[in-house]
Order: sequence, then C-alpha cells, then structure tokens
Amino acid sequence: MKKSIFFIMPNLGGGGGERIISILLNNLDRSVYRPQLVLLKKSDRNSFLEDLKNDVPIHYLDVKTRIMFSFPIIIYRLLNLVKIHSPDILFFGSGQINALLSPFLFLFPRNIRLVARESNLPSIFERYWVIKLLYRYSYLNYDVIIVQSNDMQNDLNQHFKIPLNKLVKINNPVDHAFISKQLEEGTANAISPNNIRLLAAGRLTSQKGFDTLIVELAKLKEVPFNLYILGDGEDKGKLEKLCQDNQLENKVHFLGNVANPYVYMRDVDGLILSSRYEGFPNVLLESIACGTPVLANNCPGGIDEIVLPSFNGEIFSFAKHDFTEKFHLFMNTDYNKNEIKQYSKKKFSIQKKIVEFQSIL
Repeated sequence: MKKSIFFIMPNLGGGGGERIISILLNNLDRSVYRPQLVLLKKSDRNSFLEDLKNDVPIHYLDVKTRIMFSFPIIIYRLLNLVKIHSPDILFFGSGQINALLSPFLFLFPRNIRLVARESNLPSIFERYWVIKLLYRYSYLNYDVIIVQSNDMQNDLNQHFKIPLNKLVKINNPVDHAFISKQLEEGTANAISPNNIRLLAAGRLTSQKGFDTLIVELAKLKEVPFNLYILGDGEDKGKLEKLCQDNQLENKVHFLGNVANPYVYMRDVDGLILSSRYEGFPNVLLESIACGTPVLANNCPGGIDEIVLPSFNGEIFSFAKHDFTEKFHLFMNTDYNKNEIKQYSKKKFSIQKKIVEFQSIL
C-alpha cells in the first residue's frame, strides 16, 4: 500500500524552501508514496502551485490571522484533516511553524512519522525568544529533522542541543529538467550586452547583504559593470538611495520579481551572493545549474559545500575586506560552463537527492 504524506507549508511560492517542497511533491516515487499538500491559507504568494503535477491534492486550513497567534486553530484543523485522511507521514517544511507546532506533536496518532525540514539557521534568523525556546525544548519531538548543510546541523546541535541522531543532512536538489525548459522558453530582455554583467537575487532585506555589496561595488570605480538585482522587499527604497549616494544608480538595476530568473542567470557573466547568512542558498545551486559561476560571501549556510574555487566560482569575505581582490580574481578566471553544469547534475540532481529523502520517509 502506498504511503500517504502530508506536506505542511504556510504557502507555496516565492522562496527557496517552497521551491524545494514543490520539487519533492512532483518527484517522489508514485509507486510508493502519495504526496498531498496542506497550506495554511489561500494566498497570492502560492505561485508554485501552477508547477505541481495534477495528482497532488491540495488542502487548505483557511487560517485568517497571523500564524504566530493562530497555531491553536492550525493544530485543531490539522488534527481534523489527519482524522479524515489518515496520512502515514507528516512533513513540516517551514522552520518557524515547525517550532510552533513542536510542543503539540503528541496530539497526533503515534503511528504517524513526524518529519521536519529546517529552512534556516535559527540561532541567527529567529528573532522571537519564545520560538528559540521551542527549538531548544520541543523541536526534538520530531522523529527526524532534515538539515541542508553542515552549518545548519551544527547550529541546531550546538545552540539548541538537538542530538545528532535526530539530524539528517540532505543538500537541496535542483530540478535541472525544469530549469532547462525555462531556459528554452525565455529571454532576459533587460540585460545589456555591454560591460560586465552581474546578477544578484533574493528578497531585499538585511539578510541578503545587498547594502554591503553596493558599498563594495562603489570601490570598483574603473570597472565597467552592470549589476541586476532580482527580488523585492522592504529595503528597496533604502537600497536605491544607497546607490544614489554612491553614484551607482546607472550601474545597479532593480528588476523586481521575475517569472523566469533562470534566463538572467544564464545570460550574465557571474552571480554574486552577498548574504549575511543562509540556510543553503538555492540561488547558488540554480546559477551553477545554468552554467554560470558564482562569487559568494563566506557566510554561514554551506557555501563551501557548493562553491569550488577556480572551478565554479570564488568565495570572498566581507569580514576580511577582500571583496575587491576576489572580484578581480573571479572576473579573470576562465570558467567552463559545461563542466559547471555537469558538476551540478552530478551532485545536486533530483534523482540523487530524492533517494536520500525517500530513505528517511
């Protein structure tokens, strides 16, 4: 008999964690598993729903208020859904919600396997002390916790005392077939063929470090470049003013959210990751899947598990003030795009990673 799995998410769109869940929903072995999606609310952020296969049922818990204050309703409605459908596995895929629900896992039938996928570094990312207490004292109620990098594993083990035997590291998979299809169908019209073409992508927040990147790029006064930033967020106005203050308004271009980021990754000379911290940065995985080398800040989040210096990019450190040096090294290295793509397929392919996920389900 097939194992029924509920994947529980606040929404399915806009972020790397949501993309990974959509990949799992589409690629689990249908002869063994019957995946279903449970979303807390209907939202215009559920953009990845259109990518799901038709055989994935979708259930909504219809939560109306902020998730932080509505977890009793979430638990009640999820328990009712479980009673009706009797899933074999509950797969919780969003760190803060995982933590909020962790004290109440005893309410679910004991024969259900409880799996959490952590999506960030909670010691750095999480602002609420109550949530941090839940990580410390009840997160280990899950049967298994999936982490994406050594940094994430160490964070949960060292800061929240979660035993290593609860933690399983699985790097994020890359959907190369989906990316190839997107590359065939789109063009990056906004990118000028002139100058060095650079790309950065992510929500415009402090975590992504675009402010520091802009200040560092302003030091490259003799370098003819254009930086294109994909994404939106609360810091957009602040970042635009920072560009003006550093005379970069004609070199840094904010393109907002785009439907097909992969054509931009393909058509630039390099992608820059300036984040202060990450969980396991999908934007790096997707860039190398397009054959484009990456220049990444050595922040917590598994950077050294993705970037191989002089092969698919370079690692710099804002803290060591070596951005300019590593930027020139990066731009003067002759990268082989086909070899970068093959490395990506060998290490991060769905076929490889889905076996790892299925082994713990």
